[in-house]
Amino acid sequence: MGFRFLLPGILLTGLALAACGGSDVAATPGDSDLGGLSMGGEALGGNARTTGLASYVLEEPPTAEVAWIGTGVQIGRDATLDHRHEPAFVYAVEGSHRLEIGSDRHGIDEGEGLVIPAGATHRHEGGDGATLFLETRLAPPGSAYPAGDADEALSLFESEPLGELPQNPLVVFVHVLVPSGGETSVHTHPGPEFITQIEGRINYENAIIGAIEMEPGGFEGIPAGTAVQKRNPFAEDAEFLSWFVVDANQPFASPARFPLSETARENLAALTAGARVSGASSIFGGGDNDSAWGANNAIDGDPATEWSSQGDGGESWIEIELPARTRVTGIGFWTRTMGTSAEIHTFQVITDEGEIHGPFQVNDALSLHYFDTDLTATRLRFEAVETSGGNTGVVEVAIYGTATSE
Repeated sequence: MGFRFLLPGILLTGLALAACGGSDVAATPGDSDLGGLSMGGEALGGNARTTGLASYVLEEPPTAEVAWIGTGVQIGRDATLDHRHEPAFVYAVEGSHRLEIGSDRHGIDEGEGLVIPAGATHRHEGGDGATLFLETRLAPPGSAYPAGDADEALSLFESEPLGELPQNPLVVFVHVLVPSGGETSVHTHPGPEFITQIEGRINYENAIIGAIEMEPGGFEGIPAGTAVQKRNPFAEDAEFLSWFVVDANQPFASPARFPLSETARENLAALTAGARVSGASSIFGGGDNDSAWGANNAIDGDPATEWSSQGDGGESWIEIELPARTRVTGIGFWTRTMGTSAEIHTFQVITDEGEIHGPFQVNDALSLHYFDTDLTATRLRFEAVETSGGNTGVVEVAIYGTATSE
């Protein structure tokens, strides 16, 4: 599967990893055992496929502020680029790449990565044809790339300053594939993470900025201990590259959850939890709850399916019955969209006792939005209040809380 960085003046295209399983790590100078690169069988949990490309122990941690600085570089057939700089990772974007570090020579195929230790004099070679590669340095913010005799070198991204680095710093470079309909788990890292999207789209959410949609060329970063998740509700697989500075003595990734008061993240509205749809305003095409646009899609836990009404606009509603009377401490709501229509902008919740809660504001259609509540009910009706009209509906509804005898 190919990827592209679309940037003014240059188009970098190439092949991403053909096989992305487990936590294989390229043998590299200064490479460290990544036995901690795991969490539930995959480095980032969920059903995302994570491949470690390279790692490097920072024996002399930076004494000044640093950032991840990525440069796209192209050199021609039989050309060379000799230079030295801060610790960095090389990623072969297009064409076979040769890298000479001291007396060691390495061949890097498209989609593979290698580490360059700090201060190591090295040579990039074009080999049998032109080579295009991404070199990402851990360097002082704003520092220039030593381009030398490169045919072309273009700055692609620079992270925010990483701040204080963890003890026993290990820098890690990974490739992640999130299949269509897939996701990582919610997790944290013992150090800052920086990612750039290379193929497809994801809904990226962290505990600081909330949820955003990322496309190829987009990048984001988080400090240590920040809950983060990547989801792919789109039709095509998605891929991104991640760089980390983590504490080598800590697990690479740990399960986490996004803040939602004291609420557990188990969705009590899920079909698998025993909940059911007790009613809906209408279903597109006149089908039943199990049809292609049926109401059960709103509680099936699959972001690739959705309930759509038959043009109900602001009159749309869906009612969820829980298996037991519940003290509801939080809800989640993900509106469907058709680009500029069919979106629910605000909604309210009505309990089986007639209590009205809300309205709740939905800022976008990118992901599940969470709201704190304090109510008790067995059935909850989610009613649209303000919409963009059309076939409004829901991708997912969530209800959090605990059963009660009240």
